[in-house]
Amino acid sequence: MNNLLIIGAGSFSTEVEEMARLLGYTNIVFLDDQATGPSVIGKTSDIGKMRDRFDTAIVALGNNFLREKYHEELKNYNYTIPILIHPTAYVSSDAMISPGCIIRTYAIVSRYAKLGEGVIVNIGSKIDHHCEIGDFSMILPGAVIRGSAKVEPGSWIKANAVVE
Repeated sequence: MNNLLIIGAGSFSTEVEEMARLLGYTNIVFLDDQATGPSVIGKTSDIGKMRDRFDTAIVALGNNFLREKYHEELKNYNYTIPILIHPTAYVSSDAMISPGCIIRTYAIVSRYAKLGEGVIVNIGSKIDHHCEIGDFSMILPGAVIRGSAKVEPGSWIKANAVVE
């Protein structure tokens, strides 16, 4: 569990890197098609080549379409795709969280909520009981998804929005 390959090295990925360090990952590197730096070890086209060096990888891209594309590629290469939950977030033990989900600082995911693959729940967002959040959706900071609401796959829920 010490190694993590992150797809994307933009501003959001720095937040994911910090969370991963808090969760015990120590060797964290990135693949990105534009960014450079000492921790960027290649391009997204290198996902397959990195499989012999890394077992665990996650996509840290805010673009829902690209997050789904690279998540599926990770699955095709049999990477373990973790669930990253910030230590300050609350996630009910009765919630169902799928691989690739990133649950950020002070977010809440209540009982019987279901988060599909690759969902990002941003800072301070609240997912109430019995909600269903479709695959590769992005819940922006402060948004509230009220009890039993359904969010379609690939949705982009704006900051501070309320979905009923």
